Amino acid sequence: MNNDLLVLLNKAYFFLKFRPRSEKEIRDYLYKKIKSKHWSRDDAEKVIEELKEEDLIDDKKFVDWFVRFRITLKPKGKKVLVRELKQKGISDELIEKYFSENKIDEESLAFKILEKRWPRFKNLDSRKRFEKAARFLMSRGFNFDLIKKTIADLVEKE
Repeated sequence: MNNDLLVLLNKAYFFLKFRPRSEKEIRDYLYKKIKSKHWSRDDAEKVIEELKEEDLIDDKKFVDWFVRFRITLKPKGKKVLVRELKQKGISDELIEKYFSENKIDEESLAFKILEKRWPRFKNLDSRKRFEKAARFLMSRGFNFDLIKKTIADLVEKE
């Protein structure tokens, strides 16, 4: 790899330093960088190939990392996770394969995140509490049947 490309490669390393990235994220980042400099899309593609060879770009591993990260730190339902992965350029095929091999317990996830938020709704009448709790879980990508069950479970637990 020539010196010219090393600068672009170093920019990619810097971008990868903070968290794993999908191939699309890297490509978008590099394409943005080459606009202001003398590099070409071919140069960016060479850098992407190099990063793949170094195992720094792997969309399959990225999906695994991303879903585990989201479930741990920012829990979301499967629907939102799928949408976010698509935005990051992950193929439908990879997404489907991941979720067929790795089941997400959306029920306990929804319960866990609503349970933390539940005290905020304590002083509301039951209808208002249901609306706020449902809106919160919907924004996190959970389906309505699961939302109803989760709220009922929390009310029962009181």
